[in-house]
Amino acid sequence: CKLIRFVSGVMLFRSKHLLYLVSLIACFGWSSAQILNFQCGQTTRLKRIVIHSPAQQFSSSTCQYTIRRQSTHVCQLLVRFQQFELQQPTTDSVTNTLTCTDSFTAGRFTLCGDNSGQHIYIPFEGDSTVLNFNLPSRSANWHLIVEQLECPPAPSHVADGLPPLIGGMIKDLLDLRNVFSRFISDMDLLAPAGCDQYYTEASGIIKSFNYRDGINTHYMSNLKYTICIKQTMTANAIEYTVKKFSLSSELPSEFYNEACHPFIFTEGRQSDYLMIPNSHFADNAAVQPTYFCGQGLTAGQVVIGSRPFIMHFSSDEQWHSEETGFSIEYRTKAAA
Repeated sequence: CKLIRFVSGVMLFRSKHLLYLVSLIACFGWSSAQILNFQCGQTTRLKRIVIHSPAQQFSSSTCQYTIRRQSTHVCQLLVRFQQFELQQPTTDSVTNTLTCTDSFTAGRFTLCGDNSGQHIYIPFEGDSTVLNFNLPSRSANWHLIVEQLECPPAPSHVADGLPPLIGGMIKDLLDLRNVFSRFISDMDLLAPAGCDQYYTEASGIIKSFNYRDGINTHYMSNLKYTICIKQTMTANAIEYTVKKFSLSSELPSEFYNEACHPFIFTEGRQSDYLMIPNSHFADNAAVQPTYFCGQGLTAGQVVIGSRPFIMHFSSDEQWHSEETGFSIEYRTKAAA
């Protein structure tokens, strides 16, 4: 492939043979474009942006960023919290409530406290998505990496998007911004449908939001999200090793299944849980709970799961002091 002209983001290619996709990718520089100093109140269509909290004192109690869809194939927004330090939520032991006074809202997530190292996926619906910080205290630090992810189009659309080759040359100038939006996708980063967090490494540590080692911080109320771990051809089992686990529970000594996730809703009942489907305890395969709550998992305990590699966390609207969350190490592996 021979690049012969570049004008305002438009590239023209000449080739004696096929126009190879790899050649286009090599010339496709705009996909990695990013804003390094995206400011409160600004709007962008760039694929990747880096957001820092304002260097100077906050002049307003709100800070909003608007991400506009880069192409019609953008389907997810990946937000990585390199640094995320907001005020801790306030708790009330009389009313049993937890409130995020300072908060970050994106999609259906409302978060506060310390979430450095976490990430979330937001379905990209409509033409834009808004990331909003509400900061009555005007004291916060953040460093976010935000990336628009494209889902692959149908194969027929890919073929339709390729221009004809006449005598080894492209008939018309190619507007790569439009062409690439048709068949460039982010397969390594795209989360499966329904996943709010997606871990792509074969091993790692999964923590609940606002979890801090050795400190009794608390996860948010009314939080429901699904955690997914990437599946590979060789791994058909996953091993979870508990480092810390503490949720609320309705009963003082029952921490599994119906005790955590009752079939009949009762107003005021404690119903926080972590669901691990198709799981059993490593030291006793006959014990196969799906829902865990309270102190149902202890440090060092190992749970084995099978495909699909997912967990689902749910917290109710109440708060109790034992709701400090979880830290669980995972490792995918081939079943014995």
